[in-house]
Amino acid sequence: MKTITIAFAAALSIAALGCKKSGADCDKAIDHSMEMSKADMQKMPGMDDKIMHKLKDIGVQHCKDDKWSAEITKCMVDAKTETDGQACYSKLSPEQQKKMNDAMMQTMMASMPPPTPDGRAGDRLGRDRKRGS
Repeated sequence: MKTITIAFAAALSIAALGCKKSGADCDKAIDHSMEMSKADMQKMPGMDDKIMHKLKDIGVQHCKDDKWSAEITKCMVDAKTETDGQACYSKLSPEQQKKMNDAMMQTMMASMPPPTPDGRAGDRLGRDRKRGS
């Protein structure tokens, strides 16, 4: 679970990053951040292209609706690493971060496979893994 939490935090930090009023700028910033975090995100249970597309849509929508600054957009487009992207995310206001975090968390939790009767997570398709007991 700790690995999932760390991967989720990294993916969230990258995917949640900035945009100004222009939809094209939002798309470019979010596309770049998603591309940088794609490998880590794909390791998460339940993550697939459909969920990644939903996360991108959430990022673009919040960029527009919450009026992320041009400074953050430029920061995201110029980011070379996930660490750079996380620094850009920290420039969002606490309210902007909360809105984005809440939306991302809701989407991520809905995509996770259900737990098995013994409390372990199922496999990526939500099926229980049978192990000898």
